[in-house]
Amino acid sequence: MAEIAGVVAFHGSAMQRIRKYWLLITTYFKPPLGEENSEVAPAKVISKVAPAAEQDEYGEFYFRHTILDQLGRYFAILKRMKRGDKEAYDLYSQIGAYILPERTGNWYERDVLEPRWLELRPSFGMVLYGSRSQEAKIDKEKKFYVPFAVYFKKYLSDRAPTTVQPVNSGDVYCCTVYWDTFHGSMKGGAPTEFALNISPSGKIHILKILENKNITIRGKKGKGRGSTFTIPQRRWGVPEFFEDWAKEHGQDVRPFLASVFIETANAQIAAANSMIKVKAYKGRLAAIFSVNVLRTPYFFKDRDLCVNDRGKKKKIFHIVKTHIRKTGSVVRTHFRGMREFNWNGYKIRITVPGWHHVNTHDLDIGSTDEEHVEDIKDYMDTAVLGKTLSGLEEDSVGGFRR
Repeated sequence: MAEIAGVVAFHGSAMQRIRKYWLLITTYFKPPLGEENSEVAPAKVISKVAPAAEQDEYGEFYFRHTILDQLGRYFAILKRMKRGDKEAYDLYSQIGAYILPERTGNWYERDVLEPRWLELRPSFGMVLYGSRSQEAKIDKEKKFYVPFAVYFKKYLSDRAPTTVQPVNSGDVYCCTVYWDTFHGSMKGGAPTEFALNISPSGKIHILKILENKNITIRGKKGKGRGSTFTIPQRRWGVPEFFEDWAKEHGQDVRPFLASVFIETANAQIAAANSMIKVKAYKGRLAAIFSVNVLRTPYFFKDRDLCVNDRGKKKKIFHIVKTHIRKTGSVVRTHFRGMREFNWNGYKIRITVPGWHHVNTHDLDIGSTDEEHVEDIKDYMDTAVLGKTLSGLEEDSVGGFRR
């Protein structure tokens, strides 16, 4: 189990985040007549009659049934992760992992990291891809284990696991592909891990891992002829499992693994860049997903009834466009409506990271492997880290609007 060292520190000043956030808000809508209009890129137009899979935007859900289909399987997988990868479970069961829309193509860049990664290297991240069509294909081929999720963790370069190839510069990440199935009698999934180094310029290099293998030897002479025995062998290299997986896709293992990490990293950035963050709870387990802020009234219209003092149904969280009242006064862009409610059996909490609370995805400290923990006086494991970060959001710590 890796431990998280140091104090929870966030990248950039609060005022810088506020300015950046308000720039996004104020350019989202046209100002009233008579005011200067900033030149912005035209928004992507999505046909109202397009299939649901095509309507789901880059990292954001468009139709509510597409996320409802995935929430059930997400919580089933997360619950099983407690056996498959306890350390990951301790963190993501509290802060949630991003659920992404079903992919209809290569939405996320697989060759180059987004520019954001040159400014900030996140401490961790996890995405669960919408993959119902992939699951159906794999089930048809009788391959029961599916790569449901991919997650990564950043290490301090001098405190990474000793089984990972040392580096002199850049950042060290361990990336885990989590395989699981809804078939058979297995009670947990299978995490498979590889390591990589990201240079200051963003170049990725897959690192070697020290593996222990048992080599079977068959006796050829004397009394032991014909009998077998094993000899332990240590080997530096990329795990053979990933070499076989890359071959299935007709690729060399190193560029293949680099593309797996890049796509996951860019998908995490895309989802986290959404204006709002929707956190869904089922008991003590949490999930997060993104919705276009203009779609919240539609998305959660079937929420459990909640009325105000006048007996009217409370409005859902939404953004109010800048407009002019009949009196001539200008109403600036702002948020209104209910942010916490129950929806289809889930407890929902909507926030705007950086506005309601600190953006926990800006955490960029490195972790320390358990082999180095004895050298640290104050540290927290992933369970405590998850509780701390979740508490920051729930208590509205660090946001501009408290």
